[in-house]
Amino acid sequence: MRIKQIIMIICVILLSLHATAQKQTLSDSIIELVNKKNDYNQKIDLLQKNIKEIYATKFDETIELAKFGYSIAYKKNDNINKGDFLRTIGLSLAKKGKIDSASIYYYRALKILEPTKNVEKLGLLYDDMARMYRKLRQPKRALEFYDKALKLYEAENNLEGIARINNESGVVYRDDFQDYKEANMRFQKSLRIQQERKDSVGIGYALEFLGYNQLLIKDYKKSENYLLEALKIREKLKDDFATMLNYTALGEYYKETKQYKTSNDYFLKSNAVAKKINFLDIQKYNYEQITGNYQAQGNYEKAFESLKNFNVLNDSLYTVQKLKDVEEIATKYETAEKEKKIVEKELALEIRNQWIFGLIALAIIIGLLGFILYKQQVLKNIKQQKDNELLLALEKIESQNQLQEQRLTISRDLHDNIGAQLSFIVSAIDTIKYYISDTNEPVSNKLTSIGTFAKETIQELRDTIWAMNKPTITINDLKSRIANFMEKAKRSHQNIQILLKSDANIADEQSFSGLQGLNIFRIIQEATNNAVKYSEATEIKINISKTNNQIYFEIIDNGNGFVEQEVEPGNGLLNMRKRALELGNELIINSEKGKGTSIKFEV
Repeated sequence: MRIKQIIMIICVILLSLHATAQKQTLSDSIIELVNKKNDYNQKIDLLQKNIKEIYATKFDETIELAKFGYSIAYKKNDNINKGDFLRTIGLSLAKKGKIDSASIYYYRALKILEPTKNVEKLGLLYDDMARMYRKLRQPKRALEFYDKALKLYEAENNLEGIARINNESGVVYRDDFQDYKEANMRFQKSLRIQQERKDSVGIGYALEFLGYNQLLIKDYKKSENYLLEALKIREKLKDDFATMLNYTALGEYYKETKQYKTSNDYFLKSNAVAKKINFLDIQKYNYEQITGNYQAQGNYEKAFESLKNFNVLNDSLYTVQKLKDVEEIATKYETAEKEKKIVEKELALEIRNQWIFGLIALAIIIGLLGFILYKQQVLKNIKQQKDNELLLALEKIESQNQLQEQRLTISRDLHDNIGAQLSFIVSAIDTIKYYISDTNEPVSNKLTSIGTFAKETIQELRDTIWAMNKPTITINDLKSRIANFMEKAKRSHQNIQILLKSDANIADEQSFSGLQGLNIFRIIQEATNNAVKYSEATEIKINISKTNNQIYFEIIDNGNGFVEQEVEPGNGLLNMRKRALELGNELIINSEKGKGTSIKFEV
């Protein structure tokens, strides 16, 4: 029996290694082909062609190729393709269920692509962002982006784009607003355009949407006809993604008409395809419907099994926190756009004021009376402006006081509740280790690991409380905090030399907000930890410098280095990049194998 188990384990390992090798071979072979091309446009065309062939099923490979494409476009300062590759990364992350990470890339792409006014790429981005907000159950936001895409396509008479947007926006009217008449009108318009274009893929989608719409208004005959006609087209095209959606729609039709067994057959067919292409959203939805069918049949054992599958998928997908992260990113982008418009308005106001002063000069020449009236008006305006400024200042002071009180309350709660509980856990672990002595070494080692993690968590909590308790954090505060962190790192790794250097032209009183200070410290802490853990460095330098009123932070090590495209994206790099974006700039990573690593950002 043990021999069989060992053989099975070896087979699983070999299959995993084989799958990994295939994945690496696919990405590496495409990149190798691209590198053989000398012409930039040929490189981009070849990359886009290969991405188009795999993006619907091979998400990790698509991300790797898109990152490689972005690096090529970045060197050429090609904003159109830079934005499009960022969009592709976001799309693949969204298909993997990582909607918060996807939104970061979407909004970066939006910032780059909008100034280019490229209809094709910008239309696809608007479409993808609308679908993201559909999944997050934000229909108004989704329609905003669909309307932007539709205006672009209508201006260019892009029939394929018009048909696609009518289909997808029709789904919003159908599912979120229950406006079946508007939805049906959009689906019919899409179908007419696609039939005119003889686009089998587009016809299949339009028929499916029409079939599902008829199901919701209980016109069952038309619904079944539309859905079966769409399925015939999809199976002929061997379009896995579209066929999967069609199976789900038929499952819903047969569930609605109480043909539960047939309904579950189609839901299971859909899940088989969804697992093949690793599409989590539809699997979760299908399991929910299958559970309902088993309940209707009185088969509660099967219903319970299906419900467990649903809960596993549901826990990994679109949570409230992910929606919060997406909205935070959206708010930052929209705030930047508003500030840009304010600057434009101020410029227009300045030009208008110049004309006013010219007219005043003319009025002075015309007569003293006009001058006196104008002077009185100016004085009145100045008084009103000062009154307004005083009122705003008072409101700002009151708001800051309230914010500081809230910070102190939260930090006290963190320290008194979570901090005390973590300290109790550390104490309890030490007590348990004392009683078990050396009788159970594996358990003792595990407890030591948990105790170390709890102590590190307490330290991170203290760092957070430190930042929250300070309305501003000075360079001197940061250097002191970094020095404490360095001292602990040196004690743990005595073979590594860690140095902190700050330019003399940076005043110790130079200050940042509490959130900025925490972000700066966390980036330095993460970069230093990475160098200590992975780079085999013997020397790490933390430099703080100032140029043209900008403060620069740089972490340099003499370790092994790495190639970022070859490193699996993890929370460490992603968190550092996100924190740098919150500071208003991108994280710059320069690293080569065997030549060390430099991580730099500015504030």
